[in-house]
Amino acid sequence: MTTHATDRVSTGTDSPVIAVRNLSVEYVTERGVLRAVDDVSFDVRRGGSLGIVGESGCGKTTLIKAILRLLQKNGRIAGGSIEFGSRDLVSLSAEQIRRVRHAEIALVSQSAMNSLNPVYTVGRQIVEGIRAHKSIGVADARRRAIEVFNMVGLEEKRLDAFPHQLSGGMKQRAIIAMALSLEPALIIADEPTTALDVVVQGRILRRIQEIHRQISSSMIFITHDISVVAEVCDTIMVMYGGRVMEIAPTDTFFRAPYHPYSLGLQNAFPDIVDKNTELVSIPGTPPDLMQAQHGCRFQERCPFVTDACRTETPPLVEVAENHTVACLRTAEVAEFRTAAADGATWERVRERLVRAEAENAGGRA
Repeated sequence: MTTHATDRVSTGTDSPVIAVRNLSVEYVTERGVLRAVDDVSFDVRRGGSLGIVGESGCGKTTLIKAILRLLQKNGRIAGGSIEFGSRDLVSLSAEQIRRVRHAEIALVSQSAMNSLNPVYTVGRQIVEGIRAHKSIGVADARRRAIEVFNMVGLEEKRLDAFPHQLSGGMKQRAIIAMALSLEPALIIADEPTTALDVVVQGRILRRIQEIHRQISSSMIFITHDISVVAEVCDTIMVMYGGRVMEIAPTDTFFRAPYHPYSLGLQNAFPDIVDKNTELVSIPGTPPDLMQAQHGCRFQERCPFVTDACRTETPPLVEVAENHTVACLRTAEVAEFRTAAADGATWERVRERLVRAEAENAGGRA
């Protein structure tokens, strides 16, 4: 039996370091208003690590930009709250949120090169970042920079290098060191290894794991690759079409996923146990969020869609402790898991989408 999810969904072992409630984010465009994040809620508790996954355009990067209040000029928080400690980040002034960034919430971005000033040494940038938030001398700031460089596996002499003198992996480590320099309560990593080759990516991920065990900071890890979450996060949140589809402990998610989209994601990535498993992509594309949305966001691509799915927006329901799912058919999950493992199930979805496209084209003609 399922129950409607409440504010209990969280990750970690202590009080929440951040609690997002019913957050909605919109972009005003020439075509109209696009709601990129729609009624999203989650917690990250102290020491916890939350991995947010989903295809491009699902809303995960917009979500973290909203947390940091770094939305583009045409972006706006349309509703909800972001409780960070005793403060709601949504209501802070520009100056107040500036003081929170880096000092209390640090960002490790996808492109290290774009995050480093090419005309200053890496060490100078870290020292200046520290002194911008703390009353501390240059020598003490330099000592802290050395500490975090050692933590990420970089030699002290690299502090005096310019960004172009470092490899891609070194630059990414430097960005991680910069994020750690003020011991923030929360680190947000936005696709931090996407631009790196597989070998360097593995090294960076192992370093992130080691650092997460050493310090008390919590982490939000954004990625499109669920296999990465399996390595570095204790909880996973799946987003699709701007909404949350599923939140679960990572081991539970890989052992017993519930949402049809989660089942499709697992089929699309190499099995972490059976390397010979055939990969099956999810047919179709995400919904156009410029259009009004009715029912489940995944309905057009779902092998198990019903008429109710097309009209009723499924709420997040609790199916187990700390495991919530937005699906109307959670009681049938055992059947769905078996069917979703068969490539023919997704091929039928592909055929259905092709027929629908042909019918639409005929109607336009």
